[in-house]
Amino acid sequence: MTRRLAAPGLALTAALLGACGGGGPLLHPAHTLPSGEVAFTAGTSGRFGLGGLHSAERKLDDSVAVQGGATTPDERAGFAAGAIARFAVGPGVAPFAAARVGLGQQNEAGLSWTGRGVRLDGRHAFEWRHYAVSLGLAATGALARPGDLPSDHVDDSTATAAGRGLRSAKLTSLSGYGLELPLLFGYRSDADVVKLWAGLRGGFEQDSFQFRLVEWPDDAFGASGHATRFWGGGLVGFSVGLAPVEVRVEVNAAYENARGKLRVHGGDLSGEAAGLSLTPAMGISAKF
Repeated sequence: MTRRLAAPGLALTAALLGACGGGGPLLHPAHTLPSGEVAFTAGTSGRFGLGGLHSAERKLDDSVAVQGGATTPDERAGFAAGAIARFAVGPGVAPFAAARVGLGQQNEAGLSWTGRGVRLDGRHAFEWRHYAVSLGLAATGALARPGDLPSDHVDDSTATAAGRGLRSAKLTSLSGYGLELPLLFGYRSDADVVKLWAGLRGGFEQDSFQFRLVEWPDDAFGASGHATRFWGGGLVGFSVGLAPVEVRVEVNAAYENARGKLRVHGGDLSGEAAGLSLTPAMGISAKF
């Protein structure tokens, strides 16, 4: 049965390998695995910007339709905020895969991957038969390369003068690092058929990115930028199943603030976007 379940997960991963969006869910309960036991989870996650994050992205998208592109200081600031929200927060849908191992004495380590990056964590839990509280520390790495620059890329040394209208920005590569603190509270039923968990998460991430900048009317250039993102929020999740297979569902909500600069010819553009994000996820987990 485990082999049958693994095949769809591998197919999903291959199909969405180029995705660079999606959030980073936990998709694990508060109770830790017994020493030496390993669990694998495969599924999908998404991240959706709300409020200020959504408004910032709308301004970026509107620049394509505006005659002449973004030219005024306010329009260019809105363009920068939208690009930073899209690149640093990473809204979209992506695959999710994770492996976790029990280390004994209620300790556990895990490694997870989404289309946007990787997450390595360790945690310790205080456990009772039905209830548990776990505290962890995670290091994150943003690693994405959704596409190379197109053939019409022009080196910055031949770029046009400042002040031309900005039309669009498309991510071509992303790298970064961050830290996260997750706190979980959980419940499990007899025989581990049902597990419930809720918790708090907070962290930061420092990103650098390359992107394809299009100026009015249709000139493409390579550009770069950087952003710092702080976020904090909560999550709820549950799993249902009979050993060794479970179906897991989780929803994360967070307030995010991303600020940084786009390095384009003619000077840097500063931008900031803040608002709520929603990250639903689901997966199938198998223990060995």
